[in-house]
Amino acid sequence: MKKSFVLLAWVLFSALTLSAQDRSVNIQNLPRIDVSGHAEAKVQPDTFEISVVFGETKEFFGKQNIEKLEQQIVDVLKGSGFDIQKDVKVTASYNVAEGKTVFIRKRIAFSVHSYAQYYDIAKQLDFKGVENVTITRASYSGEEALKSELRAKALSDALHSAQDILAGSGFQVGRILSVNAGRAYVQARIANAPAYDAIVMRATAAKSEEFESFEQSDEITITFDLQASFEIVQDK
Repeated sequence: MKKSFVLLAWVLFSALTLSAQDRSVNIQNLPRIDVSGHAEAKVQPDTFEISVVFGETKEFFGKQNIEKLEQQIVDVLKGSGFDIQKDVKVTASYNVAEGKTVFIRKRIAFSVHSYAQYYDIAKQLDFKGVENVTITRASYSGEEALKSELRAKALSDALHSAQDILAGSGFQVGRILSVNAGRAYVQARIANAPAYDAIVMRATAAKSEEFESFEQSDEITITFDLQASFEIVQDK
């Protein structure tokens, strides 16, 4: 973090120095070097969006009451400390057959803050009619702050690249002439990947034990890329 502050101070000083020069000078006419900068970090996600899909499937059609099944799921979430009104969202989808509205399935969505919590809840939702309990998205709460830090590191990387290119040439890196906005990329391998199957959980006790002890998820990779231009000056 200290290095980031030092770099930021250098950026501000460079920009102020440039603005203090003769404003009639077109920076496009200055000798320059254009380089790219890259930085990345891997973090553990701390928020997981969960989807529970259930309904009258062909296998269980007419064999369970949807309202009762929904209440069973809600009871599990209540027992896990969820405020049903604030933390849980229920949606339903319907179909029309022979002029009548026929219920198909429902979806309950909520968020947890660890893989262990996800597996603990998923293990309890072992009810007939539950089609799947899936992680639909994983995210990191400190993402925006980390992006700012990575931007500073990417600019530092660009500076070092420029210095390496000019090393031994009789020239050195001068002021920053321009830096584009850059772009951050977030790669979460766990997102949209089903990690639980109710039928498998019922059939394999060993699987339940494995899930119960699982406490760490795939990492989220956050990268930042930018382009920077530096003035080329004569070595002193």
